Order: sequence, then C-alpha cells, then structure tokens
Amino acid sequence: MKTAIILAAGSGSKIWPYNVTKNKCVLPVANKPLFLYTVEALKNNNIDQIVVVTGYRSEQIVHALGAYDNIKLVEQKGNKGTVSALLTGLDAVDDAEFLVVYGDVLVTDKDISALLKNYKQSKPIAGALVQPLGTESPNEWICAQVNNSQIEYILGHPRDSVTHRMCGIYAMDRKIVPYLKKNPGFMQSVQVGMMSPDEAFIEDSIQMAIEAGQNIQAVETGQPFFDIDKPWHLLEANRQWMEYCGSRLEKNIIGKNCKISDKADISGHLVLGDNCEIGSGVHIEGSLWLGDNSKIVQGAIIEPNVHIGKNCTIRRYAQIELSTCIGDDSFVGHCAEVAGVFMKRAWAFHYGEYWGILGDCCDLGAATVCGNLRFDDLQTVHTVNNRKEIPKAGANAAYIGDYVRTGVNTIIMPGVKVGPYSVLGAGTIVHKDVENNTLLYVKQEHVQQKWGPEKYGW
Repeated sequence: MKTAIILAAGSGSKIWPYNVTKNKCVLPVANKPLFLYTVEALKNNNIDQIVVVTGYRSEQIVHALGAYDNIKLVEQKGNKGTVSALLTGLDAVDDAEFLVVYGDVLVTDKDISALLKNYKQSKPIAGALVQPLGTESPNEWICAQVNNSQIEYILGHPRDSVTHRMCGIYAMDRKIVPYLKKNPGFMQSVQVGMMSPDEAFIEDSIQMAIEAGQNIQAVETGQPFFDIDKPWHLLEANRQWMEYCGSRLEKNIIGKNCKISDKADISGHLVLGDNCEIGSGVHIEGSLWLGDNSKIVQGAIIEPNVHIGKNCTIRRYAQIELSTCIGDDSFVGHCAEVAGVFMKRAWAFHYGEYWGILGDCCDLGAATVCGNLRFDDLQTVHTVNNRKEIPKAGANAAYIGDYVRTGVNTIIMPGVKVGPYSVLGAGTIVHKDVENNTLLYVKQEHVQQKWGPEKYGW
C-alpha cells in the first residue's frame, strides 16, 4: 500500500475557542502541527503518495506543509462529512488500496504499521484501528463491538453495548466505494432514542458493508493514541505525549554554539537546538527539549518532560511545570508559574500562575492567576455545542483563545474558556466563559471624602 488520504477539512466546532482562528489539524502537540505527526508516520511506513483533503482554513494546512514535498492538496466537494471528504480525496488517487486517516488524531508509525500488516495478511474490504474504551464514556465517540479482531457492528455515540472506539484510521479497498456512495447523509447506526447530525460518516458506510456480509478487521492501538476533539483532549495529548517522548530519550543532543553554565543543576537528558543558553542557578529536573536561540537563565525551574520552542526566554525564577509545552517566541518571566500548553508568542511577563492552554499572541498581565481547585473539590461542568459534560482530565484548567490580553491581577476561575480577540480588564474575576471579541472589565464605585490632620484631633 503506497497511498494515504488525510482528511483535514472540518471546522472543529467542539474545540472552541481554538477553532475560531485555526484549523484543528494544525493545533500544536509538542510545538508541531498535529497532522504532521501523521504525515511522518505515513512516510516512515513507505507511504509515498499522500493526499490531504482541505476545507476550513485550508491556507493553514498549506503553510504547515511548507517543508514537505510530493503531497497533494484537494478541496472538499459536496456536503459536509467524512464521506464526501473521502470521495473527494479518492478522485485524486488511482490505487486500488489506500489508507484513510482523520487529520485530528495523534498516531504513531508503529500503529500504522500494525494496521498495514494486518490488512496485507487478511485482505478485507476494510480494516480499522480501534482503541479499547477503558474508562472512556462510549457516548463521546463513534464506537464498535469487537470480537476476535473483527468488528461485529458500529454504533454512533451509544449508551453502552460496545468494547472499543473507532480511531478514524482505516486501510481500505476500492470495493468500499459503493457503500460510501450509498450513504444516506446521516448516521443510521444509532441506538433507539439517540439522534445523529445531518452529516455523512465513513463509519456508517462501513456498518452498511458489515450488514452486507463484508469482513471488517480490527487492530488495537498499542502506542499512545489521541483523538483531539475538545480543548482538554489537546491539553492531555500534549502531557502524555511529552511523557512518552521523555521515556524514550536516552542521551543528550546538543546543537551548535550552546552555553550551559556549570552552576546549573541538571537532571535528565537535554535536546538543545543551536545557540541555546542554560544559565547559572537554573534547575532542570528531567528531560528537556529547547529550540534554537532560546535561553533559560537566572534561576528558572524546569520540571521533567518540558518542550520549549525557538526564540524563547525563561528567566528570573519562573517555573515551568511537568510536561508543559511552550511555543516559539514566547516569554515567561519573573516568578511566573505556568503549566499546560503555551502556543506561539505567548507572554507571562512576571508573577502569576496559569494552567491550561494559552493561544497565540496572548499576553498575561502581571499577577494573572488561574484558579484550578474549586471550594467543593469537584470538576467543572463544561458546555460543548449545548451539551454539558465533565472532562475526564483538564476540567478545571483555563482555555484561552488566540490574541487575548489580561490586565494586572485578573483572576480566571476553574474551567473558564475565553474566545479569541478578547480583553480581560485589571482586577476582573472571570467566573464563566467569555465570547469571542469581548472586553470584560470591572467598573468600580469610588467613595471620595475630605481627609486631613483634623481627623486626628489637630
């Protein structure tokens, strides 16, 4: 199999506030656009023809692929949904067999290899990568009942009666095409009392093939796998991916012209780009990736498995917590404590505490604080597309979109999301989600009276 189709056309509304300014597939994992991990995994499996189906903010996909050759881009045709996206991609493909990968998943080359190996041996009409549900709620995903490495049936966001979730990665033969073309445009395979959106899903066409007697093979993931559907998925994917990368790092890799002070306290391995600096009094407590022209100086503290991009400054006793990713051109200054994901050109100049995801070009005013422990010790209930849910992880983190500024002493309460192009004024306590393009500030009432020595008996 030499051909793969990556589906990267969707608008990703569930991942608000980041979908407003970004195609979900270019959101960063360890400072690299998400779908580029798929591109590399495919190339590592000798897939030499890659077609990317674009739609929403396609220019961002083009930009991210700037360093890659021999990748063809096509614009999605027809109605929304993965079926029309796949049929659009197939118009640019001649091969009888092909891989299909959703662009918003994080998958390793080893799992791709396992799927290809199984498909080559069994030659079904389609084979699918699946993941055991474990503690995941089935109604969050399109799921399957799997028995003896075969999919018995597929259900969309069911209550129960399933063992695995579909991963959005398929090896297929063109014999599947008639089932794609016969798709009714909505998910038929749902439990009684459930509802499906007006959208054509590949998984429903696969269920149609099963009902027609076709054998659909299932291969379980054996490596880290993430489907980035909501903001907390991106936060958790970064955390677990950095832990995975840290566990595999076995030696130092030091670029050109790096300066490492002999008065720095360093544990774990370093991967440094060119012209990096680690200064006196710095504490590095585990594996660290540091991009070109970046510096960590003046007593900064770096916990294990941290990834810091290019042209960054971490200084003056700032603390970067466990498995955090800091994007290119970012700045973390005096006594600022940050955890989670900072995208590009994000600044926390001094003081404050932040946990969550901070979008591109955000500026945290001095002493901006993100609360992450509720007085009732519970997890925050989030609303996603008018549906309430409690995330498995990251429920109490803050999720700030691109181009947001906060004033001095802003307090962001647990679980708050802020839309892009917004400003949170000085001293504002933010209790609930803030819409895009919003100025939110506190208007004080002043009491002004005469005062002087006479108040003290003179």
